[in-house]
Amino acid sequence: MPNRASVTVLAVLLLSPACAGVEKPGYLREHVYDTTVHPDEALTNVRVAFNRWPDCTTLESAIGDILRLEGVEDKADQDKAFALWKWWRILVSATGGSYAFELKSEGGLCRDPHKIFTVYGHHQCDGQSWAMVPLWRAAGYMAFDECHWGHTIASLRYRDADGKLRYHDFDPQGRFYWWDEKNRKVGTWTTPILRAKVHRHLMLPRKIHSLRTSLRAGETIERKWTNEGHIVPSGRDKDKAFRNRYYTYEPGKTKGIYAAVGEEVQTLRAGPTCRPPRNVAHSIIDQKFSLLHPKDAGRAAELVYRMGPPYVVADAKVEATLLKGLADDVCRLLISTDGETWTPVFEKKTVGEEKVTVDIGVDAWRKKRPNVFTAYTFYVKAEFQTAGDVRKVGMKKLRITAYRMLNKRVLPHLRPGENVIRVTADRTRADLLLWLDIEYKVNGKPHRVQRNIRTFPYYLKIDVPNVPERVLTNYDKHWNDGALQMTRIRMGLQSAYGNQPSKPDLTAAEARKKFAIRSPHPADMTRRRPVKVSETDVRQTNGFFPQAGPGTKKPDDTMRELIKQLNGGRVQRNLWKQWTAGEDLGDYPAAVDALLEALPRANIDLTVFICKSLARNPHKKMIPALLKKWTGAPKGSPGTRYIPDVLAAIGDRSVVPALIQPLPRCRFDYRFHIAHALGILGGPDAEKALEELARNDPFKPVREEAERGLRTLRGR
Repeated sequence: MPNRASVTVLAVLLLSPACAGVEKPGYLREHVYDTTVHPDEALTNVRVAFNRWPDCTTLESAIGDILRLEGVEDKADQDKAFALWKWWRILVSATGGSYAFELKSEGGLCRDPHKIFTVYGHHQCDGQSWAMVPLWRAAGYMAFDECHWGHTIASLRYRDADGKLRYHDFDPQGRFYWWDEKNRKVGTWTTPILRAKVHRHLMLPRKIHSLRTSLRAGETIERKWTNEGHIVPSGRDKDKAFRNRYYTYEPGKTKGIYAAVGEEVQTLRAGPTCRPPRNVAHSIIDQKFSLLHPKDAGRAAELVYRMGPPYVVADAKVEATLLKGLADDVCRLLISTDGETWTPVFEKKTVGEEKVTVDIGVDAWRKKRPNVFTAYTFYVKAEFQTAGDVRKVGMKKLRITAYRMLNKRVLPHLRPGENVIRVTADRTRADLLLWLDIEYKVNGKPHRVQRNIRTFPYYLKIDVPNVPERVLTNYDKHWNDGALQMTRIRMGLQSAYGNQPSKPDLTAAEARKKFAIRSPHPADMTRRRPVKVSETDVRQTNGFFPQAGPGTKKPDDTMRELIKQLNGGRVQRNLWKQWTAGEDLGDYPAAVDALLEALPRANIDLTVFICKSLARNPHKKMIPALLKKWTGAPKGSPGTRYIPDVLAAIGDRSVVPALIQPLPRCRFDYRFHIAHALGILGGPDAEKALEELARNDPFKPVREEAERGLRTLRGR
């Protein structure tokens, strides 16, 4: 939570570059990144990117680099999907992992795709799909995680060689994609799609995490490709997880979670503050130490220090040298995860000087003491007050250390050959230099590159000749263990006075060319599984209903049994029967009344399959029940997402105002289906809404669907 004293600049990184930087009212946007600039930042938004590795600061920067590196920006959509598939398999471990629960986050369960991608780097089927799918959306395409009650995959929508748009299914946990050999394209889990499966309701937040990093004076950051046991295990029961061998730390361990995660060591020494200090004075004690103490007796003195993201806290401690002159002086340390609510962690009881180390990490959490375990931003406050001599109470030294877990695979990596490094920052102080250390090994021999940087952007070059690239078919259990190994990247700030800035290796013009080159990774992640049924009609896979023609069967015992199954209990063992019954009743026009009777009480998933059947047998008598269910939209996702499809199949233009009404509160998936329906129904109101969507919707597929609808309507 930003401090009230912060200066906030809200940047919205859109899914389509065409809309980047333009804030238009009326539609909810995805992938909104916090770019709050805090008063304590001496160097704002420092970013180190390597030209031959994806810059994973945001989902947009990651997918942009993936497409560029693989040389597919101007290639077919399937080539782009394969590029994402390859790099996902490289950058994320499909071994182990589970739901990421963050004890200091609202709701606990981490659904943020960028956190799963860059902080955790390992997960099971659902978390991997939650994170892979938004990367495809960041490239400007539709995508959903697709699931039933036991497994989840990534379903990516794009245009095939025949020019038609379809969904295509990739299984990141299974490490394969479905392949339709007959049609020579990536296929789908089921044909038609969503047979006893759902394109899940959107659990992912619109405002998401990024790797935005700013530095304070007195702060150093070390990002390492090893992890020394500083982890946040998956699951709610952290105590149980810590006892699992998967998480147990041993020196040099590279198995289990240690195949995926590295760590950041963040250190801040007393000096700068997040907020202006309150009633604080500074006195020189001797050549080594100075004292921060109250300015005026009788009033509290406060110093607040902020430890910023981007990674999750696995452990933390505060070390301080404190002084107290009188027995009733106030001399204490407090912590907070929001900068507003404070909890004491140490209160000095004795008179005199004392060196203290206060654990505020995992051990404090285990002992149920105040802690910041699994937090991102946290604050430490030093508080002093005396009625006596102000120079006898206060603090000589303070050092805050946070150990944070990260996905080491998305850190910037060197590759064999020439590498160009770009260092950027938004704002810096003229009296400070950024020092940067990059350490790596070649055939076991350590190498180190050090630079002092004053102006940005800054470019340097590192050549790694005569080393083979590590090429595997599965990187899940192997990482950074070839001839070329990354060790760490360290950075911090130092005085510009007396420290000579380093000369860049390349000019900006030369570096831009290097950051435009293609450098495909040589790994081949092709692993196909044949589809069970090949597509025969694009309606089966394009994502809209109906997926087939009208039902033709007459009432029989099978229909009556399906109706019983539709109205069966909601226990998990009956879900498959319920879902398939709802869909199979589409074969029977006479089943419409039973479907309409079930619709009001249908849950968010069953509604999908009822809509499937209703769209095959459209009739005006369906409209009242559909519109009543629609009044709650966008609640009821994913089921109510498909009500516009059914209304479009019915073809009654009178429903257009009801379809348009919730647009401002709907996310992109609803706007997509609304645009599709409006393009079929037509009329002045529909065309006006489509024109607005085509101009101003922040999501490219919605704009394209609106444009397609307008062309169709005006070509009639």
